[in-house]
This record gives sequence, structure tokens and C-alpha cells, in this order.
Amino acid sequence: MIEISGFYYDGKSSRRLKVRVTFCPSGAVSIRGDNIDLQTDIDQIRISPRVADTCRSLYLPDGGKLETGDNDAIDTVAEHFQQNRLQAWLHRLEQNWRFVAVALLATLLFIYVSIEYGVPWAAKIAARSVPTEMRRQLGEQALESLDGQVFTPSRLDAQTRQHLTHLFRTLTAGLATQQNYRLEFRSSRKLGANALAFPGGIIVITDALVHLADDDQQLTAVLAHEIGHVVHQHNLRRVFQNSITALLMITLFGDISSITSLSATLPTILVQSRYSRQFESEADRYALDYLESADIPVEQFAIILTRLEQQRGDGSEFDYLSSHPAISKRIAVIRSH
Repeated sequence: MIEISGFYYDGKSSRRLKVRVTFCPSGAVSIRGDNIDLQTDIDQIRISPRVADTCRSLYLPDGGKLETGDNDAIDTVAEHFQQNRLQAWLHRLEQNWRFVAVALLATLLFIYVSIEYGVPWAAKIAARSVPTEMRRQLGEQALESLDGQVFTPSRLDAQTRQHLTHLFRTLTAGLATQQNYRLEFRSSRKLGANALAFPGGIIVITDALVHLADDDQQLTAVLAHEIGHVVHQHNLRRVFQNSITALLMITLFGDISSITSLSATLPTILVQSRYSRQFESEADRYALDYLESADIPVEQFAIILTRLEQQRGDGSEFDYLSSHPAISKRIAVIRSH
């Protein structure tokens, strides 16, 4: 026979009553206190799992509840009547520092594998599942939101635009038909010399970038790089990876409010910058493959990137290389290629 003291709640009001609870070997349970005398059976009671030394709850079949801090006695009752066996086992593991160390290492391994392989794989699958029409709409909406705020109409003459459009069509000839490739011309004091890829196959090139290039070969290299972003669906994958990574950090660090803390946002930023480097490498490889197939010297790609690097800090709020990290390393790889 085991006796514990605790408090009884009837489940209908906030009033609590001090009671003594008796557990008989037969499984009968007696609850007695001021103005209360209840009889039930252990099989009718649900015992909450143990969490350190916090108070335990015993839920009664009529909606009432018992609350007690006598965890050891409750553990004895649960073990005797074979209840909460899994929770009891987990509690014992929590008190074993070796298990805690192994669990910590397993958690770190899970984080690494998730970020290294799981998140990119899931984002790639999700990006592929986006319908063609939705990709087109996303690209159109994104471009529309930037027009008037970041972009202004291009000042390139009609002959130059027509020539570059023909060049772009040569680049996209034979590519997957699910993308409606389209070259758009814009001017932007904020972006300066820049080129951007949008979902659905829209590529925007600024007047400043056209003026910065010496010839068509350098512009071809930049456009091929941006087409590489579209082919590999980097924009959509980045959106999904941002979302999945944020959810992963929320899961690891606690509730949603924790994502606003530095401890949660800093890892997310670091992870996303790493993904950005991977995307740039993929787009660079695509551009290099195209340049080789078109018998265009890959040095032309390195030259235009070097010029873009040199024109940084000219007063533009953004620049082409701000989202293209490790430029010196990229140029070295391109030249070694």
C-alpha cells in the first residue's frame, strides 16, 4: 500500500482540495479529504510522464485531476502497475550523462545531415513540383514589384536591344520548353551594372552592365550565368530552402518567437550564404560549359567579373556581386578552367 498527499481538482472549477491518495496492491485507489471521498481503480487513471522534479498529474475518469510533487512514490506506483514504462525508461536515460552526450552528438549529426543534404534535396523536389504557369506568374509579379521602385525604363536604343535579344535567343535555343525565356532591359541607379534571373525564365539586364562590357562575348558569359540560375531553379529553391531552414531552426530552438533571436537567425543566415555559394558555382559551371561549346574564351567571363568587382563602391545601393560571394575565388576557378 502506497500513500501520497496532493491536491484534487474536480475539473469543473478552479477550487483545489488537499487530499490523501491510497494505492492498494489490488489496484483500488482511494481519494480522501475534506468533503471528498472517492474510489476508483488504477486502470482508470492516466499518469503524466515525469519531467525532472516538477509536479505530476493523475487524470481521473470523471474529468478530475490529482496533482502531487511526490514523484518517487508515483514512479513506484507506475512501475508496480506497469504504467508509463516508456516514460520511466526515458527519465532514467535523461539522468545518464553518457546518454545525454550521445544524444547531443546525434542531434548535431542530424543538424549537419539535414542542412547538408536534407534541406537542399527537399527544396529541389519542391521547386520541381511548382507548375510552369505558377513559375511564370511568380516571375512576372516579382518584376512588376521592382518596376518603379528599383527599375526604370531602359535608355538603350532599339538597335542595341534588338541585337541583344537575338543574342539571348541564341543562348536559350534548344533549352527546356517549360521556361518562357525572355530578356528584359531596365535601368537602375540603385543596382548599377547588374543582371537578375526571375522564376519562369525572365532575365533582366541593366543598361550599366551593357555599357560596362566590351563585347558580346562578355555579355554572353553573364547571360549564360543567369540562365544557369533559371535552369537549376535557384530562385525557387532558395525560397523553399529559406522556409525549410527557418522551420528547422524554429524546431531546434523552440517556439516561433525564438526565430527572432540572434541564436536562431544567425545560423540561418550562415546556412543560406553557403547555399548561395553553391548556387553561384552551379550557375558558373553552366556558363563555362556554354562558353566552351560556343568556342568563346572563358577568360571573357573572368574579365567581366573583374570589371564588376572593380566598379563596386561606386555609390550604388546594391551591386551585381553583392549576392555573388567569393568573387576572387570564382575568378580563379574560371581562369583555371
